[in-house]
Amino acid sequence: MDYDPAKVSYAQLLDIFWANHEPVARQSSRQYMSMIHFHNEEQKRIASESKALREARQKTRIFTEIVPAGEFYLAEDYHQKYYLRRVRELFNEFVAIYPKPADLISSTAVARTNGYIGHYGTTEGLRAEIDMLGLSAAGKEKLLQIVARSIFSLR
Repeated sequence: MDYDPAKVSYAQLLDIFWANHEPVARQSSRQYMSMIHFHNEEQKRIASESKALREARQKTRIFTEIVPAGEFYLAEDYHQKYYLRRVRELFNEFVAIYPKPADLISSTAVARTNGYIGHYGTTEGLRAEIDMLGLSAAGKEKLLQIVARSIFSLR
């Protein structure tokens, strides 16, 4: 994800972060620990206040660490697009379109599909953009079925 502060504030970015992960689970490894990175003292303050607010609301300790931003490293290829990798037929379609791992990882279509499979998005939203994803007719139908099932199961 690329962060553009002209479009989304740091506080809004934190709201998205908190809404999309489980902050109270202690990680057994630093490799998988939950962190919020900051670039300056203002961001550190906002992050700390945001964490304190979440702890107060949830009435529990949050193990997410707040740390200075450093060099960023992409996860290994096999960690990329986790939800999509669980649906082999769709994953294989994208591998055929993007045979280079770097192209697959950076593809917006792949990222959007991964998000829909991971329950981020609506059936209506998917229908509006499904033709832009590059999937076959069978792939589109499979993705629509997955999203319709996930939306139904969340009700």
